[in-house]
Amino acid sequence: MIDDQTWNSLGRHNIPKWFHDEPFGVYFHWGPYSVPAYGNEWYPREMYLEGTDIYEHHVETYGDPADYGYHEFIPDFHGAEFDADEWAALCAEAGADYVGITAIHHDGFALWDSDLTEWNAVEMGPERDIVGELAEAVRDHGMKFLAAFHHAANWWYYPRDEDYHTMDPDYAGLYGPPHDEGEELPESYVERWRDMTVEVIDNYRPDLLWFDFGWGSDAFLEYDEYRRDVVSHYYHRAEEWVKEVDVCHKKQLPPGVGIVDHERMRAEDVTLQPWLTDTSIDRASWGYVEDSDFKSVETMVTGFVDRVSKNGNTLMNVGPRADGTIPDDVVDRLRAFGDWLGTNREAIAGTRPGWTFGEGPTDVTSGEFEEATSVDFTAEDVRFVLADDVSYIVLLDWPTDGFVEVETSPRQLQSVSGHRQPRFDDVSLVGAPDVDVAWEVREVEDGNWWPPEYDDSQESVLCLQLPSNPPKGLDYAYVIRLDHS
Repeated sequence: MIDDQTWNSLGRHNIPKWFHDEPFGVYFHWGPYSVPAYGNEWYPREMYLEGTDIYEHHVETYGDPADYGYHEFIPDFHGAEFDADEWAALCAEAGADYVGITAIHHDGFALWDSDLTEWNAVEMGPERDIVGELAEAVRDHGMKFLAAFHHAANWWYYPRDEDYHTMDPDYAGLYGPPHDEGEELPESYVERWRDMTVEVIDNYRPDLLWFDFGWGSDAFLEYDEYRRDVVSHYYHRAEEWVKEVDVCHKKQLPPGVGIVDHERMRAEDVTLQPWLTDTSIDRASWGYVEDSDFKSVETMVTGFVDRVSKNGNTLMNVGPRADGTIPDDVVDRLRAFGDWLGTNREAIAGTRPGWTFGEGPTDVTSGEFEEATSVDFTAEDVRFVLADDVSYIVLLDWPTDGFVEVETSPRQLQSVSGHRQPRFDDVSLVGAPDVDVAWEVREVEDGNWWPPEYDDSQESVLCLQLPSNPPKGLDYAYVIRLDHS
């Protein structure tokens, strides 16, 4: 029970078991920025910054931003083809456990039925409660609902110029109150931020909240009590609802208060606490843009497996078009990802990482935003995950001629199997029950097969002989199952 509003009390909050067990989610970046569909989702800011590519595009396509401001895109953000059930059904096909949306981005346009701002999707644009419809559809498909918030950054997001609508009080609900660049953040602004966030919490009961960087800024920390108000309110409401919830943040809360999120990142090693990577199918943008750079399904799958082996979850972003349709290339990738997950879910749902995540020659960096580039794994790159009496070794590429050696010490094999002496009753290829996997374990030092006694200093090798080529229907991240006595 959380009995007060101190960070120390809030730090007693436990990460939900479902977040441990269900490591894949999908969410959507959707807003008026999908209308120009150019550059990236930061179009609303950069269209006002002379010298940027987006500014030049805006002037050439729409005219001077002093005449054609960002708010002019809202009528064309009509969402005429938006179907919450179709979005949710696609996410279910992708194997998602939780699904959500950016309830409000830096641009200040809210996607829910709000009493606190007229700049919302019910009053204008789609004229529909996007958050509400999606929350209902997601739950109807048996998934949990996530709400993402970016509006803490709205104060400094738009450039301020007397020629722009960003300094017009009539548009303050969208662009933020008129103020000089660098002006101190007023308490009234932070109160409004809190109240809008609480409005979503109370009206839609999300299972997971996700916050972008803005509420961790120095300016916001001056009003830390409002951040505590939001987190405390959410956790107390969850106790009333009798459900497990959590808050995802970018290292902006004290340890234990929520789940740490790393944008577009691949971790280097196993962590003691679960964590999250939010990433996007499109390398170029989070919102829809016409010049997309979509990842391959293999990149999506291997990145996901790499995180699972290190105690990480993946939140995969999709950018729908302004009319609410999802590009066919994205649909195809999500379904293919879901096919892989459907075949291999036994190695994902409810499993845990071992003492070591795996092995292999490919370096995986831990820097933020570096995940957007492809990591080309080899057949020597393997990842380990554990179940109760079963362990899994995931080959991130198919080995040449089907032969692979997992070189590891007995201690590492123990961490895969969960046993002091890792005896395997059977080794099989998940998704291919008719394929016979020949296997042996040997001590490297003298070549003897499976020594009856050895100490932790001795090296051993698990040798697997698979077919020369992957069986039909298995295309990436091949899962080897080890059954233990």
